[in-house]
Formats: sequence, C-alpha cells, structure tokens
Amino acid sequence: MVDDAGAAEVPGDEWRPAGSLDRLLRAPLPPPRIRTRPWWFPVQELRDPLVFYLEAWLADAIFGPDRAIIPEIEWMSQVLLTVDVVNSGDLVEISIFGWPRVQNRVKSVLLSLASWHRKHRARVYYNFLHKVLFL
Repeated sequence: MVDDAGAAEVPGDEWRPAGSLDRLLRAPLPPPRIRTRPWWFPVQELRDPLVFYLEAWLADAIFGPDRAIIPEIEWMSQVLLTVDVVNSGDLVEISIFGWPRVQNRVKSVLLSLASWHRKHRARVYYNFLHKVLFL
C-alpha cells in the first residue's frame, strides 16, 4: 500500500471549471481575419462581382462549417469568394469576383453542388421515413 502525502485535499483548492469558462468568455475576441488580394488576382476584376444567395445549411455543406474550403476553391478557380450571412441567418450571400466567364463557371459548379446536397438530404430523409413507417 502506497501512502501519497501529496494527495491530501487542501480546503479551497478544488477544481473550478466555471471560473475558467468565465475568464475565457471575458477575454477579448481575436481580431477579424483580414483578407488581402492574392498576387495572382487582377485588381480590375474587383469591380463587378456576381452575387447570388443560398440557404445557410447548403453553404455549410459546400464550404464547411468554418468556411475552410474557400481558399482552396479560390486558388483552383482563380476567383475571390465572399460568403456572408444575410440578416435573417437562413440565407448566405455569395459574391464571386473574377472574369465573367469564370464567375459563371464557379456559380454553375456551386449550384450543382447545392443541388446534389439537396437531393442527398431528401434521399436520406426519405430512407429514414421508409424505415420508420414500414418496419
């Protein structure tokens, strides 16, 4: 039997997760991510963006919940994308900056992905209902 003298409890030395959470919540927010124009993007193409709207859940499915896929899409297609939540929170505004031909191509790809995600969600829901109702 091992006697550990260091394991004795000291009054007032209990672990408090709520205190650390309060301290974390009171901490200042990190600075906003500043976007700079990539060296490969022509500045004259910032004038006329192509703007369209999608449901927020579709944007999360396409770009990821933290929008981590956007830089990869920008690099591969040579456009700049901004994805902003609109006032209601159910829609996102997607702005595509670049050459008009490329803007239309990227919009087409994003809408195709949105269509696939809608169909996939409907198929999963249909299969779920089929299993629940007919089992």
